[in-house]
This record gives sequence, structure tokens and C-alpha cells, in this order.
Amino acid sequence: MDEGLEHFRRARLKSVLLLLAVFVAGTLAGAAGDEWFTRRPAAPAGRRVNHSSPASGARHVYPGVLGRMHLTAAQHVTIDSLFDRERPRNEAILSGVLPILRGEADSLRASIRAVLTPDQQRLFDLEHRSARADRASLLDSTPAR
Repeated sequence: MDEGLEHFRRARLKSVLLLLAVFVAGTLAGAAGDEWFTRRPAAPAGRRVNHSSPASGARHVYPGVLGRMHLTAAQHVTIDSLFDRERPRNEAILSGVLPILRGEADSLRASIRAVLTPDQQRLFDLEHRSARADRASLLDSTPAR
């Protein structure tokens, strides 16, 4: 009975850790994406903009269905103002939550690393550094607001 209970506990812990890792990764990717999507130069007034190309002069490149719509200049202005209005609140939330999530991600990463072999640890560390460099280059390559 103890073996079955221990197996259940390990499976549950792995599930929770996986869920946490996915949540942290999604949050960090969302923050990076938000930063990337909101760092676009403003579109000239009265000009209809196709957001499929970053060179189009659009201020925001909208994800999902908004990015596939042919919005009018007035719609862009309104939607941009909605993004601008919500940005301080979203940034305040992120600034409070991201340090906690980063700490949790670092703790999870250290726990995972502890069960790996030295060769696996090197690969794990290399992938982690590569992912961090990719995120940093994404943020560094975007124009300033």
C-alpha cells in the first residue's frame, strides 16, 4: 500500500511541477510577447495599416484574430488607446508577479537539475542559457516605445 501511495505522490508532484513550469514559461513568454507587441512605432493618422508586416508602420502588431482583420485607422486608434490605458495596470501586476514566478522557476530548475546526470545537467544548462539569450535578443531587437 505504501508503494502505491508513494507512486501517487510522485506522480502528483510531477504533474504539479509540470503545470508550474508550463505556467511560468507561458507567463514569461507572454511578458516578452507583450513587450514585443507594444513596441511598434505609431501609424500615421488616417492611414489604413496592414498589420501583417512590422514594416507597415503600425504601432501595435495585434496577435490572433485582430492581427488578421483589416482594421480601419479609427479602429486602430481606439484599440491602441485601450492598450495604452491598460498598460500601467498590466505592468504593475507583472512587476509584482514576475519576481515571484522567476524565483519559482529558478527553484524548479534547480530541483530538476539535481536529478540529472552531469551530462544531462550540461545540456539542461546550455538549453536554459540559449532560451534566455533568445528572449533577451527578442526584447533588445525591438524599437523603443
